[in-house]
Amino acid sequence: MKSFLKDKGPKLWMLILVELICLGIVVGCASYDDINGHYKYEETIYKIPLSFYIEHNADDYIIADDSLTIVHTDGTEEQILASFDKSEVDEEAFVALFQPAIGVPDISVFKQRHQYSINEQYCLYVMDHEVWLAQCPGGTMWGIYRLIKMEDD
Repeated sequence: MKSFLKDKGPKLWMLILVELICLGIVVGCASYDDINGHYKYEETIYKIPLSFYIEHNADDYIIADDSLTIVHTDGTEEQILASFDKSEVDEEAFVALFQPAIGVPDISVFKQRHQYSINEQYCLYVMDHEVWLAQCPGGTMWGIYRLIKMEDD
């Protein structure tokens, strides 16, 4: 009984350590982009000027660990193998993709800006949890489409 009364509870360093671990978990979860899932086209954010002949021709997108599947409006599917290597989006490098630099979306309003490489034609951007599929063959931006994630089936 005397030893129980002497015990003053956990040491201060233990409490601080537990709080730091919890904080790390919360921050890690908040910054994690779970991009896998089934998406639908919501809107066109950007289309290269004078591209009236280029039409958006897909309704659904399925992002898996190693691929992007594009389901076109005619029902055909295009599966693209991807590694989805994540990187931070540099604002100057993003603007440099637009030739000519007309109608460039302002990404400075987003706090978190990530890019996921897919292949030499497509990349994926996550801007504060908005998902954008970008068509950028040859390093020139042709179009950006906002996608919305569908509820899990």
